[in-house]
Parts: sequence; structure tokens; C-alpha cells
Amino acid sequence: MNKQRIEELARLLPADATLFAAGRKPGDAAPRLAEQLAIATNDPVFCHRFIMEFVLRKEPLPPAVWEVCLRRAHYHFSCTAGHPDPVLLEVEQLALPSGHFKRQVLQALLVSSDCSYTQIARWLDLGEPVIRLFELLYFNIRNRYAETAYVAGLIFPEGRMQLLKTDAADSLPFEARLLMAGYLYGAPEVLWLAGINTDQTPPSVTQSLKEFEETLLQNAVKLARSGALNASSAPGIAHGKSLLAAKRNGDASNNPARENHMPDISLGDAIMLSMRRKTTEEVEQEQAAAMARMEEHEKYFKSLAGK
Repeated sequence: MNKQRIEELARLLPADATLFAAGRKPGDAAPRLAEQLAIATNDPVFCHRFIMEFVLRKEPLPPAVWEVCLRRAHYHFSCTAGHPDPVLLEVEQLALPSGHFKRQVLQALLVSSDCSYTQIARWLDLGEPVIRLFELLYFNIRNRYAETAYVAGLIFPEGRMQLLKTDAADSLPFEARLLMAGYLYGAPEVLWLAGINTDQTPPSVTQSLKEFEETLLQNAVKLARSGALNASSAPGIAHGKSLLAAKRNGDASNNPARENHMPDISLGDAIMLSMRRKTTEEVEQEQAAAMARMEEHEKYFKSLAGK
């Protein structure tokens, strides 16, 4: 659901709605319209809170609510007897504490822009209607993906600076790490972190080495730009310096005349060359051992012929 429609629905709520009462004390003045709209448009769970406001008041939805999915949800949550909606029943299970793992993975995949609802349904063994209704009610993201500030607020509530801290990963909860992985690297990274196997082909060693090198340098640059260049302890800067030193040393050993210049070879290429050299040495050792065994056999047969 987009921002414009959320603002329209928020205007249908009474001023004393539960959604607007958070952080207020009894006797406080009702929030102004601007505050109500700000709360509603920055809440990814707005649609669920909107529905539940009328459910708890035992009131029907206003006629201006034309969305079938919202009316379907209102009927489901208002129903105290009879047969519950099977799709919304499954959505409700995802929102419970016991469904936290699948919910966290689902949210991270919804953040990822490189996968469809159909793919997510297959990976998580969920129905596509379940995923769509869950997103609408509990994690409104894909219809607002073009609103970069809204999305960034969900993924990086404290900005990207939290990622530049030493041992940042240790202080981030699993849910936050999944969301960031989905936003920055896409669905394959989320599935790998979650331990879910897929049929996707893993990147080659060369690709991985190149990405590792780029990640180290990008991290060092971001740290330097944010004021950590002269910090007494900045492991990211140290890693970047080590990378540059390795590049210079690798180039100088290949061409001493360019000792004071930046090399053309990458760290990944240097590692691959080292691996290839090591493989050649091993082959030569195996060949030498085979020749020694052949000489031993010849000596043995000659000794038998002499007898």
C-alpha cells in the first residue's frame, strides 16, 4: 500500500485511536493531524493496526475502505466463531513469536529486489496469497520501495554508521542482519545466512576473491570519509592498508622498476597466481617421485637378471 492511500486511511481513524496513543499520558491533548499522518506513514504494520482499531471497537469498516483484502482481514479478526480464513490464519501464525524464524527470513526476502513472490513462496513453502497478505498487514515494503527514505529507515534505523563500528556484527540482532543482507546483497545472501539450501550456483573462487577485495577497500574508504582515518584503532583502515601493501608487494616482485607505482594486478589475481604456482610445484614433485620409483623398479629387475 502506497503512502497516499495510507494517509487517506489514517484520516478515517478517530483521534484517540490506539495507534496514535503510543507514548502519551492520560490527559494529554490529542495528536494533531500532521502527527497522526507521520505516525501512520512510517509504520510498516499500519494496515494491521488500522483493521484492529475497528475490530476492538466492534465497529464495521468505514464505507471508504474499498480494499477487499482489508475487509477480508477485518472479517477474519472479528470472527469469534465459525470457520476462520485459512490464508489469514497462516498469516497470523507468522506474526506470532513462535513463527519468528520464518517471519524474519520472509521480511528479508521481501526487502530483496531480486526475487518474486513466487520464488519466495517456493523457498519458504508458503502460499503466495499468504506472503502478499502478510506484507500488506505486517511489513508494508514492496509498494513503497521507491520511497528510499522510508526503506532506509526500516533497514538502517541508525544509519549505515552502525556497520562501520568495530565488531558491528556482534551487536546486531539476527533480524537486522538479515534485512541488511537482503537490501545490500539480495535473496541468495539471505537464504545462505538463514541456512536454506537453493538450486542457485555459488560464485566462483575468482568472483569471491574480487568481491572480497572490493568490500575491504569500500569499507576502508567509508571509514576514512566518516572520520576514522586518524583513529587510534580502526581495523577496517588497517585491512585496507594491508590490501594496498599486498598489491604493491605483488607488483614489485613481478616488476622491480614499478616498485613505487600502484600495480595493475588485484589481490584476488595474486592469490590465484599463488595457488597456480603451488599446484605446479606439487605436480613437479609428483613427477620427480614417479621417476624415482621407476628407477627403483629398473634397478630391481636388473638385479634379478644378474642372478
